[in-house]
Amino acid sequence: MLSVSAIKSNKAALTWLLISVFCAVFALIYEYFSFGVYSPSMIFLFAWPLCLGVLPALFTKRMMGRLWNDGVLLLTAGSLLTGIFEIYGTTSSLTYLFYILGIACLLIGGISAMIHRPQSQ
Repeated sequence: MLSVSAIKSNKAALTWLLISVFCAVFALIYEYFSFGVYSPSMIFLFAWPLCLGVLPALFTKRMMGRLWNDGVLLLTAGSLLTGIFEIYGTTSSLTYLFYILGIACLLIGGISAMIHRPQSQ
């Protein structure tokens, strides 16, 4: 069962939860001052750290690793920049690199975490 004490005892989950809250508040304030222009990338900015940071930290008993964390941060940064460009009314052909590199880091980090499991005694 998921409880508040489980989140408090797990430093990684708490850190990702704080990042998710920061992203949600940032997106809310940014879109408040965007004069009615909205972006799905900005609205769901909080979902990357929440789904790929908090949930794996709570449901796995080990750290996912630096590559996994970097992948989550790359996807979050890509979503942030895409949202900013969409609200501004322009596009950039380079924002897709954030998504490609983020997914690559997630795949390599996930495979590495599965291969390097701690030995049970």
